[in-house]
Amino acid sequence: MKLQQLVDALDAQITKGDILGAFETFAADDCVTLSNEADKTYSKAQKAEALRWFLHHVATTNRIERFAVQVLNDTTTDSQFVFDFTDHYGRPMVYNEVIRRTWNNGKVTEELYLMGQTIEVAKPAKKATATTKKSAEPAADKKPATKSAKTKAEQTAPVAADDLTIVEGIGPKIAEILTAAGIATFAQLAASKPAAIKTILEAAGKRYQMHDPATWPKQAALARDGKTAQLAKLQGELKAGK
Repeated sequence: MKLQQLVDALDAQITKGDILGAFETFAADDCVTLSNEADKTYSKAQKAEALRWFLHHVATTNRIERFAVQVLNDTTTDSQFVFDFTDHYGRPMVYNEVIRRTWNNGKVTEELYLMGQTIEVAKPAKKATATTKKSAEPAADKKPATKSAKTKAEQTAPVAADDLTIVEGIGPKIAEILTAAGIATFAQLAASKPAAIKTILEAAGKRYQMHDPATWPKQAALARDGKTAQLAKLQGELKAGK
């Protein structure tokens, strides 16, 4: 099969919801996966274990869509996806990413996850038109208000909450308390100091004062960056988040 056919077949299986099966079918045994150099899995088996851990938290698959695909060269492809899940507590889990794959003999030998990135599709050049005189009009006559308004709207768009219960030590009720305090995403939790989180818990009542949030920002940072293997390893060493 040609590289375009291979990536299309792999992505088609993913969009049907068979994420684990697609990886196991197309990945080489020594496939390396990473979101950055500090976060890697080094085999198909290791990544499959991390995927099973992640999918365990998924209650509903709302949408998996591939927006774009590119064959970059004889061995590399890019696929842009949005993954929209709901966890067992009804919380959204939405991920936008480009998956860059390296292929060899019909198998994926490396997957790089580029979170929040998009594939830039080249646009055809505009044809020249006889509007030289009109385009020379003073720039003051132009109205940039629409662009400014759009930018402001984008800046004030609500941020989708993450499933904070993925963090060991956080249950549904504590997740609600943190969300009410303005900590609704992995990024926000990762940027919070344990002492500040402890203050929020103490203010929520005696039943929450016993919880120790010392590792929560670190766990949240791993979840934010898609470092599922490292997060699973860390949580295996914890007890009630400690």
